[in-house]
Amino acid sequence: MLLCRPWELLGSGWVLLAGLLLPLQMFAGVVGALESKATAVGSRVLLPGLGNVTHIDSTCWEFLNGSRSQPILQHSRGSPSPTIQEPYKGRALFHPTNGSLLLEDVQESDSGVYKVTINVKESLEILLEVLKPVSRPQLWTSALVAQAAGQVLCRVAEGKVDTISWKKDGHPVPPGRASHLSHSLSILYLRAVQRSDCGSYSCNASNRVSWQETSLNVTIAGLSPRLQDALRVAVVAVVIAAISVWGLVFPVCQSAKLRIRGELWRWLSAYTCGLVSLSSGLAGAAGLLWMQEEGPSVAIILPEIALTYAIVINLLVTVAVTFRPAVFTQLKSKTAQSTMGYAAPAGVVLVVLTSSFLIKSIHQRHEEGCRGLVAVTTLTVSTAAVAALPLLTIFLCYHSRQRRLGECDTTWADRALEMSQPSSRDAADPQ
Repeated sequence: MLLCRPWELLGSGWVLLAGLLLPLQMFAGVVGALESKATAVGSRVLLPGLGNVTHIDSTCWEFLNGSRSQPILQHSRGSPSPTIQEPYKGRALFHPTNGSLLLEDVQESDSGVYKVTINVKESLEILLEVLKPVSRPQLWTSALVAQAAGQVLCRVAEGKVDTISWKKDGHPVPPGRASHLSHSLSILYLRAVQRSDCGSYSCNASNRVSWQETSLNVTIAGLSPRLQDALRVAVVAVVIAAISVWGLVFPVCQSAKLRIRGELWRWLSAYTCGLVSLSSGLAGAAGLLWMQEEGPSVAIILPEIALTYAIVINLLVTVAVTFRPAVFTQLKSKTAQSTMGYAAPAGVVLVVLTSSFLIKSIHQRHEEGCRGLVAVTTLTVSTAAVAALPLLTIFLCYHSRQRRLGECDTTWADRALEMSQPSSRDAADPQ
């Protein structure tokens, strides 16, 4: 009632304002509301008409592509079924009773704004979004080592992704640990990886029409590749040192009469000292690998110095015994003789102590992860077989020589006994 005669109340200014508001109200009635729908590629979707209209005289559907309008159909009351325009012909079904439009086998190109106009003056715009369903996410990890930083990555190959969420053992991952580098890639950061980070991680990717989830069982390695190499080298050093013990003990356990001598002694001594020198070098290499990973340590540096000394002395003994065995008989210094004599046993003890310390420390680091320990059984057996083969050859040669000497002694004894007994002719002659 007030708007019918505004000039009587507010004067000419309000008359002008009312004149501006009236076209806007009419435009709002024509444009109507904007609805939104989402559907998957290849499915069917129903675009509704105006639900508040009881009497429909005419209906017009069109696709708004930017500033251009592409007609779909136009229908008037009492007229036959409308002609569906391309590219909707054969896959659009119109319901004249309520003005709705059913689209079948929709594609991504069908995404956009659809407008229906009822009775010329009332309309509704529908924003249709046709999406590809998301594919199953791909999960993988970087190298996960205890106390180091790591990542779990989730990538979706197909489909527009709206959200990516993470779970560990069925529980949501705390916010802030995952970042989305793009719509299809998300990274879960693991800082200072520890044993508690082991478990099942799942990545859920979704959009408005679909969702997919993939799980991955994540294990943490307690040892880095460098420490794994250090463990292998330390085990080989201990095995070789243990084999060399047989070469040291065998001559000591023999009696003075049966003690190995001559050429076999040279080869046994040279090979034994060579094994000790090799095992010392391997133990030193394992210590260096450890310090490269863990940093310098006095507990490793001091054995490294002693191992270097053992390498040099045993290597000199090996060379001297092999090429100039007379050097040992020419040594007059008791200190030099003791150094040469005890270099191999001392080297074995040093290798065993250093390698045992490294193996124990590496095993403690392994306990910080949840992955299996490095397999060293095959390496141990193969190393022992290769290292022991020359020693077995020397021992077999020694026993073969002892057997021949025993047969010679028996032959001479039999002959002496035969010569000491009277012959049958002498026994027949009377004295």
